[in-house]
Amino acid sequence: MAPSLWSRALAEFLGTFALLQASLGSLAWGEGPLVPALASGLAILVMVVALGGVSGAHFNPAVSLAFFLEGALKARELLTYWLAQLLGSLSASGMAAFLYPGVLAKGLPTSSDWGRGLAAEVLGAFFLVLVILMVVRARHPLAGVAIGLTVTLLVLALAPLSGGAFNPARWAGPALLLGDLGGALVYLLGPLLGGLLALAVSRALARGEAG
Repeated sequence: MAPSLWSRALAEFLGTFALLQASLGSLAWGEGPLVPALASGLAILVMVVALGGVSGAHFNPAVSLAFFLEGALKARELLTYWLAQLLGSLSASGMAAFLYPGVLAKGLPTSSDWGRGLAAEVLGAFFLVLVILMVVRARHPLAGVAIGLTVTLLVLALAPLSGGAFNPARWAGPALLLGDLGGALVYLLGPLLGGLLALAVSRALARGEAG
């Protein structure tokens, strides 16, 4: 029996919560990109392995949008996933703020140059969603490892430009609790555009394989 929509929403909530909690909590170690990159990648790896069989382990509105356009989600399911991801982000952000005072201000993705920040978010989301789509289609047994390592590599490479979100949910919780929505263009539009580009490329690759 397939998991209920409630079970899938709970899985998306928990996975997104884990990602935000790991990413924000890791900042308590101090400055530097390595610890947050590893924490985010490991959180995604573990949650994909643990919850992928329940919800598909999206934990990212850009990923859910790509699967919706692929026909894997219905409109009601997409909205439910998005709501669960937002609630997971808000809950984890609130918990992190309680456990580590001041961490939200440090953990809110920002960019000093919105053009370069937007490009970084588009590029990061493109590669992240592309990897997810390809390993899911291939039913690769190491999908969780591939996705987690992709997150780590992208944060290490692109965090200096945008903070390394590649995920509207990673930005939304801290931004809403801080009341700082100035980065909406970069952190909402960027990942969604990157995800759409990844979907187009993955379809082209699939047609090439079929040919």
